[in-house]
Amino acid sequence: MAANHTALLPPEGRRLETPARATLLAHYAETERFSKIILAGEVCITVAALLWVSFGTIQVPDAWPWVAATLGGLGVFRWIAQHVFLNKKRLEDIRADASFGVHNKQSLLALVQRVFSRLQLPPDAAPVFMTRAKDVNAMAVRCELLPGLRVFNGVYLNRAIIHLLDEPELESVVGHELGHVFPYAPLLSRSYLLHSAFAASVSFALAATFNHGAVAVIAPLALLWVLDWIIAFPHIRISRGIEFLCDDFGAKAAGLLPALSSEFKINAESEARQQIIFHLLQTAAQGGKVPLDQLMEDYEAAVPFGRSDPASVRAEMEKLASSRNRSRGGVSLTGFVRFLGERDVDDDDYKESVGNEAKRLELLATLPLVPIDRESYLKDSSAWTTAKACELITVIENNPTTVLFHLADEITDKVSSHPGVSRRMLFLWRNQQT
Repeated sequence: MAANHTALLPPEGRRLETPARATLLAHYAETERFSKIILAGEVCITVAALLWVSFGTIQVPDAWPWVAATLGGLGVFRWIAQHVFLNKKRLEDIRADASFGVHNKQSLLALVQRVFSRLQLPPDAAPVFMTRAKDVNAMAVRCELLPGLRVFNGVYLNRAIIHLLDEPELESVVGHELGHVFPYAPLLSRSYLLHSAFAASVSFALAATFNHGAVAVIAPLALLWVLDWIIAFPHIRISRGIEFLCDDFGAKAAGLLPALSSEFKINAESEARQQIIFHLLQTAAQGGKVPLDQLMEDYEAAVPFGRSDPASVRAEMEKLASSRNRSRGGVSLTGFVRFLGERDVDDDDYKESVGNEAKRLELLATLPLVPIDRESYLKDSSAWTTAKACELITVIENNPTTVLFHLADEITDKVSSHPGVSRRMLFLWRNQQT
């Protein structure tokens, strides 16, 4: 396949328009109003199911309705285990002598306190955790039993992102994640007791009406599937809008320039790691002797917590491979399944899929880049000035047939839940707060 960027970028260039903050806020408010209608519907159906069971002519002859109610009511909370057993630690519980790049326990606690203060949030609004993950990422959880019952709220910072960013940049990330908790956490993710009551009562009524073990299992599973879609509705409808608003919240916490700097650094690191992944996939697709799952283990061991250099990481991986003295073999189907999430594929399908993914990444790497001195923007946020940021924004806007990074969502983010980095930076600049 010829490496031609025109196969990815339209002749007129990529989409660089961004919404206005006021428009996004209006869309979010509209979605929340519709969410209230959905919740009201759940309450009405729950009451109707309970009345049907209490005053109808049906009997409850055995335990099946109770089994169905238990599956439905508790199944709504199945996500809890993922967060309970996540390898995490509250910042307050980190060792006093621990350091993470330029950060340490006290500086992280002070950083978080500043962000909460600037955003006018109560200090107990959401605990902040650190995980040991090497993905340059962070996430937030706001899954409340009822609005205001903040049992499961939390902000999770991967250790890699802490190492990568300086203090103002990390403040913008914490502010962004807090945006997912306050004020842009959709109502449907803050009403789990209502969802549980709905699933339990309707499951009970169906199992009591159709007294059969299969109904007692299928009914709650079907309701849980429907509820997953209902709870995800706001994110399906305005996921990129919520991300823009949370970026705006992060800029409010740290300032425009650190927010822009953090976006740039995070995506530069994503691009560097993508180059390493491409190397692994290319090796596997060409029938390399090392199974892909072992290559991925080496990748996890070799990649640093902070900024990556693809050549250095590959060299470190070669050292690991040599020291382990692996037995020779073909590409590992198990490793590919683990990495790409495929299911039940035979060897030919596997090799073809690996090859196609490698070709896709190779094609991405041929895209022309925005003509800037990238290294000058990868310094600490203190090196950013308004004039420097303005220059970058102007170059992006004037070069729509180029990309800021060799990442798929730079071409189009219509199929992604997150906007591409160029649009995120353009949104922050065009909607900067005075």
